[in-house]
Amino acid sequence: MLIAASIFPALLAASMLAAACAVLSVIVVLRRWAFVGEGISHSGFGGAGTAWLLALVFPALDRPWVPYVAVVLFGLGTALAIARLTRSSPGGGGATTSHANERVGTDVAVGVFLVASLAWGFLAQHVYVARRNAEPYGFLNLLFGQVGSISPQFAVACATVSAAELLIVAMLGKEIVAYCFDPLTAQTSGVRSGFVHDLLMILIAVVIVIGARVAGSVLIVALLVLPGATALKLGGSLTRVLCTSLAAALVGSTTGVLVGMRWQIVPVGPAIVLSLFLLFLASLLIGRTGAVRARAE
Repeated sequence: MLIAASIFPALLAASMLAAACAVLSVIVVLRRWAFVGEGISHSGFGGAGTAWLLALVFPALDRPWVPYVAVVLFGLGTALAIARLTRSSPGGGGATTSHANERVGTDVAVGVFLVASLAWGFLAQHVYVARRNAEPYGFLNLLFGQVGSISPQFAVACATVSAAELLIVAMLGKEIVAYCFDPLTAQTSGVRSGFVHDLLMILIAVVIVIGARVAGSVLIVALLVLPGATALKLGGSLTRVLCTSLAAALVGSTTGVLVGMRWQIVPVGPAIVLSLFLLFLASLLIGRTGAVRARAE
């Protein structure tokens, strides 16, 4: 009974986060935004690094929750910055294609923020260790998550935010689908492409900063790539793809949590990612088998 009670918050947070990521994953794969998620997730190191340096100057800020707040702020700020820089670029799917308004491509914008955030975060971590002779709060948890210590309050908050994201996507489903397949045509049809572009960046950032507590900021991108890649590999209608992505995300996240709780030497974050990877490999095998049968017939 005690084990079940302790694992429930982790399962609730992981499953609801997986559901939100599953829907966004299809969008991320269709828009080829995997690198965008990578850049936003790694920006958390810059936020945590800033918190660690501030803690050296203001010891009262040397608390476990401060780096996580900084991760949230930097993640959202980076998402907005990338959205602004790529909104009018050819790769950004923005509202205009005028060369005068083209700034930088998506890959360039993400790469700039990614390397800068990593460099700043690791620089701050080394300075903190040199001054305090100890690792700063949240360093390892930022890498691999801390799902085993998730409180019921955080689990409920995670579930609420994930449900809100699913509701937003459902309400704007037609506009999002039109934007994902052809932003320019969607814009000429009256879709607010710029707004959808920025909104999707923010939604991705939100699941990343929440997922940092579950799978770690380094590995959370897997939840935004593997479910959608698995579903799209199996094919079918858009509804079927979304359902397959949702099923893959839920199975992978639940399996990872149960494995991590059963064998304490296995971090939950890597366990979730490897479970999703195995599902992706299975989809490749199923797809290849189906292609062989089709040729044989």
